[in-house]
Amino acid sequence: MGSWSELDANYPPGALTPATALVVALGHLAGATSAYGEGRLASFLPSGIGYDADLLGRVEHYLSEVPLDQFLAEAAALLARGQKLVVALQLLDGQLAAGDPLSRRDLVEQIIAGLGVDADLLASHRATLALKNDLSRFPQ
Repeated sequence: MGSWSELDANYPPGALTPATALVVALGHLAGATSAYGEGRLASFLPSGIGYDADLLGRVEHYLSEVPLDQFLAEAAALLARGQKLVVALQLLDGQLAAGDPLSRRDLVEQIIAGLGVDADLLASHRATLALKNDLSRFPQ
């Protein structure tokens, strides 16, 4: 059967990884050029990911040195269909939770399209996320 370590992917130093792609996409949505803010990890970093020096270094590189179009091309080639969907859902949820500001809407759509996420697959999830973030249903 083999060991668990044989299942781990090995990426060259500085190369894009799936976790890096998720964090960098969220960083772009936040307008970030770094994984750090005010001397600590930035608030856009999602919980549930182990932020070691390697991952943070990759994020720093992609946010500060790699143009968005190049990042999207690499991420689209790297990520599996399910991973692309998760990134898109994270972006949409963040956008909707922030009140769906027009200023970021085009960027969200650009990143989702650049990743090659199936728009039909995303449509029903978009409606669910919109409902989840519609706090106007709870007037005081």
